[in-house]
Amino acid sequence: MLELKNVHKQFGDNVVLKDVSLKVDKGDVVAILGPSGSGKTTFLRCAGYLNRADSGKLIIGDEEYDLKKIKGKDLLRYRSRVGFVFQSFNLYGNKTALGNVTLGLKVAQKMKKEEAEEIGRKLLKKVGLSDRADFYPSKLSGGQQQRVAIARALATNPEVIFFDEPTSALDPELTGEVLNVIKELADEGVTMIVVTHEMEFARKVATKVVFMENGEIVEENNSKDFFEHPQKERTREFIYKSSTWAADAQYDGSGI
Repeated sequence: MLELKNVHKQFGDNVVLKDVSLKVDKGDVVAILGPSGSGKTTFLRCAGYLNRADSGKLIIGDEEYDLKKIKGKDLLRYRSRVGFVFQSFNLYGNKTALGNVTLGLKVAQKMKKEEAEEIGRKLLKKVGLSDRADFYPSKLSGGQQQRVAIARALATNPEVIFFDEPTSALDPELTGEVLNVIKELADEGVTMIVVTHEMEFARKVATKVVFMENGEIVEENNSKDFFEHPQKERTREFIYKSSTWAADAQYDGSGI
């Protein structure tokens, strides 16, 4: 359904991605783990074409794109097929929750206001914010803002949604409400790639887990085997060092 081939990216002399490849099937929830500086966010941003890769191919459905050269109508076409949820929400402060969700529908898809708002209200209800449609971002908690951002990403009915550490900007007590929304989307079969540091979420929700370090994929496997039977010593070390997450995290996996 989605395949990234030999994605390479460097900033000056710093090679951030070293010909990284990944295949995602329809309905997959792929969790990308790794230490800071591993290249996981850059990989996601190249996949979403927020950063231009130096080389690499992307295949989605029956269409193939050159990640270095894609532009114009091809770029608009690709972006219409994917959604992106950022670490820091990236909502428009001068628009209400409903306005943020419907903006892409009205501007990019030229949808009539009434139709766009009907879709927007349904999506805000889906993420538990039907009573916050007319609230501006400054009046919403971080968790609520991120749920608005998720509704916005869903509005154009994308084939895959990229999440870049969607809980990293949240206080611990707000993390669960966002992860539970993502869990509900996973249950509905929404295809997602999630860069995350939430190990419990990756273990219980992801269908595939990818561990990256130094711009490369060290190991990938289904979630159960990744956590219970890691093949690489570096993966075992990473899981072991992250094993205190369950005791320290406010989010206990309830709802998962």
